This record gives sequence, C-alpha cells and structure tokens, in this order.
Amino acid sequence: MRKTYAILAVIAAVVLGVYFATPDRNFVEPVFPLVETASVVPYDDKSDGGSSNVEFAAKDSSLSFSCELGADTARSAWCGLVFDLSQGDKRSYRNWTFVDSVVFDVEAHGTKEILVKVWTYDPDVTKLDDPRTFKLLLKEMPLKEGRQHVAIPMEQFYTPDFWYTDGNIDPSKNRRHQESVARVEIAPGWNQKRGQKFDLTFSSITAYGVSNFGFSVVLFVILGLTIVAIGRKNSCGKKNDGN
Repeated sequence: MRKTYAILAVIAAVVLGVYFATPDRNFVEPVFPLVETASVVPYDDKSDGGSSNVEFAAKDSSLSFSCELGADTARSAWCGLVFDLSQGDKRSYRNWTFVDSVVFDVEAHGTKEILVKVWTYDPDVTKLDDPRTFKLLLKEMPLKEGRQHVAIPMEQFYTPDFWYTDGNIDPSKNRRHQESVARVEIAPGWNQKRGQKFDLTFSSITAYGVSNFGFSVVLFVILGLTIVAIGRKNSCGKKNDGN
C-alpha cells in the first residue's frame, strides 16, 4: 500500500515539475502588426456630411493615424480605426476567452484619451450584415505625450448602457462573448477637442493571456492519481473488513 502511494506521489511530483519548468505558459494574440487575413481601415464622418479630417498610413511595423474632428459643434463628428480580425466569409473570429490584458505600444500627441472598443459576436443579438449589433466592450485609455506602453486589463472592458438602448436590446443579455472577437476599434476620447488635430502611431497592439491547456492536463493527471489512491484505499479497507 505504501509502495503504491509512493509511486503515485513520484508521478505527481514529476508532472508538477514538468509543468512549472515549462518556459512559456502564456500566449500572444496580435492585433497589430496584422496577421493572416486581418485588415485595418480608417473612417470619418464625411459620408454623413461631416468635416472631420483623417490621415492614415500603415507599414509592416508601424501604423500612423491622425484626426481633426470637425469644428462645427452643431453637428456630430467622429473618426477612428477599425481592425477587422475575422477571416472574411469564414466568420472565424478570434478566441479571447483567456485574454487577461490588451497591451499598446503607442506614441501619442494632441490627446489625453482614446476609446478602445472590442466588438464580439453575440449569437443572441448579432446580425452579420449589421456591424452595430456586435457586442461592444469599451474602455477609456488615458494617454500622455510621447511614446508609451499601456496595458488594459480585459476585466475593465464594459458594455455601456447606450449600446443596449441604441439597439433596443434586453440588458439581461450581458454575456461578454470573448470567445468570438470580431473587431478592435480605436476612437477619440469623450472630451477630444473639436478642431484640434491628434496623432497616434502604433508599433504594436497585442492581447496577452495565460494558456490553461497545460494546467488542465495537470489537473486531469492529479485527479486520476487521486482516484487511484482512493480506490486502492477502499480496496484494502474491504479486504481488512473481510478478515
């Protein structure tokens, strides 16, 4: 009996040792630089009669975006960038279930805040031909002048009330759906001044997370060893009772 327990303990120790000796248990999901069939496009309000000005240039290792919101406060004004992470007609979205932070390497001038929007596919409300029906996860990201490294914990992203109101969507349908990330959007902050140009240069945008595959294997093995140990104990107990 003791020999069996000793063998099981050695197996458990080896499994844990291999797990903790694994050099990299994290995973990286790039948004920029672009991978596979992902794409990025700028947008502005000119198609709706606005006067915002946008400048955009994308290279392999950097992406620059400038915007000056229209000065006429009687009209709405908007601009931004959209990173499309879906694979065209395949509708194969990115799985961010275990993403714990989104990290930006960015140089900023003329702004103290941008909005980061993560749009996810929600099977209960999303219509594929209407981008606005994708579930919105929003976070305000503070910036300072110059180059900076900013990490946003994924838990800080939230679905704003106006998304439910504008889409006439039941607020009880509040599941985040991080397993189906379709787009990442960058937009001006809530208090961005009209008629003031701001510049952003992104070197990288990356989602980081911890892979649970190795941990799941360890749990499975430990559970199996525990079941074997309990089974051996019960078996020996029955034999002793029989004697």
